Amino acid sequence: MSVLVSESQVAEALDIGQKAVRLRAVKNDWISVKKKKQGGAEHFFVRDLLPVDVRKHIIDRQSVGGNTPVPAVIHDTPIPKKSAKIGMAKYNLVHAFRVAKEQAPWGRKREAVETFLLSYNAGVLLPQIHNVLGDIQERTLDGLDKKLRDHDDNYLCLCDGRGGWKKHGTTKYKGRKLSEPAKAVFLKCYLHSGRPSVAMAIRAARMTLRKQGMPEPADDSTFRRWLKDYEKYNAAVICLAREGMKAYQDRYAPYITRDGGLLDVGQCLVADGKTLNFFIRHPDTGRPVRMTLIVFFDWASRYPVGWQIMPTENQWGILAAFRNAVVTLGRYPDSVYLDNGRAFKSKLFTDGFDLEESAGLYARVGTAAIFAKPYNGRAKVVERFFGTMQIQLESILPTFCGDSIQTKPAHAHRNEKFHKGMHEAKTHGWIPSIRDAAIIIEAYFQWYGRQPHADLPATPLDMFLPHRGPGVDPFQLNHDFLWRKTVHPRNCRVTLWGIEYESDCLHNLSRKAPIRAMVDTSDLSKIWCYTQDGLFLGEAYPVQACHPLARLFGDQVAIDQVTHENKRQARLAKSTKKQLLELGFDTGAEDSLNILPFVGKAAKTAIIPKSKPEKPRVKKLSESDVKRLEAVVCQAEAEADELPEIPRPKYWGSDLEHYEWCFRLIHEHGREPTPDDDRFMTEFESRPDFEQYRERFEDLKLIFEF
Repeated sequence: MSVLVSESQVAEALDIGQKAVRLRAVKNDWISVKKKKQGGAEHFFVRDLLPVDVRKHIIDRQSVGGNTPVPAVIHDTPIPKKSAKIGMAKYNLVHAFRVAKEQAPWGRKREAVETFLLSYNAGVLLPQIHNVLGDIQERTLDGLDKKLRDHDDNYLCLCDGRGGWKKHGTTKYKGRKLSEPAKAVFLKCYLHSGRPSVAMAIRAARMTLRKQGMPEPADDSTFRRWLKDYEKYNAAVICLAREGMKAYQDRYAPYITRDGGLLDVGQCLVADGKTLNFFIRHPDTGRPVRMTLIVFFDWASRYPVGWQIMPTENQWGILAAFRNAVVTLGRYPDSVYLDNGRAFKSKLFTDGFDLEESAGLYARVGTAAIFAKPYNGRAKVVERFFGTMQIQLESILPTFCGDSIQTKPAHAHRNEKFHKGMHEAKTHGWIPSIRDAAIIIEAYFQWYGRQPHADLPATPLDMFLPHRGPGVDPFQLNHDFLWRKTVHPRNCRVTLWGIEYESDCLHNLSRKAPIRAMVDTSDLSKIWCYTQDGLFLGEAYPVQACHPLARLFGDQVAIDQVTHENKRQARLAKSTKKQLLELGFDTGAEDSLNILPFVGKAAKTAIIPKSKPEKPRVKKLSESDVKRLEAVVCQAEAEADELPEIPRPKYWGSDLEHYEWCFRLIHEHGREPTPDDDRFMTEFESRPDFEQYRERFEDLKLIFEF
């Protein structure tokens, strides 16, 4: 349908009077239609039949003013949904308004208009349209009605034109009024590795443009809006320029999804080190430090098969963690996926560099070593496990310190006296040792292995245990993969991290000759002792302190322990004497220093042996004295056979205390419990909460049996 333009609209577009337009229309035979209007009549022309120059002026005028009739759709572009919804609501409201006026009887149109507006603004009439447009006034409705009539009743003229889709056929806003040189200079200032703020980049850009003689009149807000528009489609460029390649790879670069289900258990172990986010007491200095945890993680089952705690990441600690992984796996893995750190990439693991008889250990045991790209945490699946470990374990430990300011606990911040006081009252300054931390981490790994996993059909332990190997030679494992530390023996003992170990293999060793102790920090119950040349000496165990007065106040276990230690000392002393005699040192041998002239004269001096003292005569006892002494001996033996009475408390503080007394009565003192006590022990052992004490009582039973 052709669009009509009025005589006044053409005059306004050509910037001439209406009379001049009328004369030009008569001269050029413009087709026109005369329509009545208030106060007279006016000529209307068919816009599409007007000359090209006139139509151009009309369109230009319409793009500026927008009050004259324009085509409803100038560009073949989709209408935004929100604009179309508003336009259709206005269209329906105008038509309802027209019907209300047309149905009103003569002389009552004013009343009909007021009734329509009152009902609509109250939300009673056309409530759905009211929810979209809200309240409206009569003059606004009249304007919408006129605009709709001028555009041949096409609802598109009522659509919201914000966003530029009516003018240039897109939904983008118009370009920012910023010159191209200003854009280039501002972008160069902002894309700096020092990551300047937007305000500083704008200031530097203005100074640069002013120096080049091209001052930029645009406001700072224009710079900011342009940068926001640029960032929508160039975020990766901005990230790479300001934050580097690692940030770009983590946020915007594509990544490869790897299917761990295609691997078998033991085919690939992923290894990495993590700085623990809780404090551990340093074994040498005693200060609280954040130590390093090395973990070998089975990719197929998602189970941590080997680990080690170390003050720093070094090659021997990594070897010890690999040794534990091999023991747990029961065979050597097919491959290991390692970190790119200096300790992991040591020549000790890869090529033929000879270091203490351990050259290329991975290659020697048939395990392929693969190294991840540096600064590429997403290449190792164990990194995700470390995040889970921080949430589930580290954050609930008393010495948790967090890995950043955001994750630091409240009591660790400055001036937090309330939280600090509560923390000290609860923990009493307790800091775990390496042994304590090893027990905690081992218990957590066992618990983690029994939890369901989102990427696995079963728990990690259920996936791992059926595929364990037959086992490997432990002696060779200890020689190749245990952590080494040089110590000095002293009185059959060595001290390692505040723990004294003793063994008969350390007897007869010089205090000045160091030996090599091989230790597994995940199990400090024993160490392996070697000479500096690699000769195996034996195993050493933590020192077990004895009762100071076992005969008077100790039980039979304490007495047996002291007796064993005395026999041990006598055995070692006898062995030393025997070795000395085998060297030719006896009472009949001539002194080797008699060769000296001043010693030889003294040796020739006669030595008069001392006379033996006479034995005292024993007085013969009478028959009555003998009988009296025999009665005393029998009474002493009878008293010795009687077992001392074990005192029974009148009250029990808890069921656990009652059970422990009965347990010690049976296993420590060898007595029989009463039927009530026996019934109580059976009932207590059947409770669910007894599982947390079962391991402790099993250990006590082994000690008492020993």
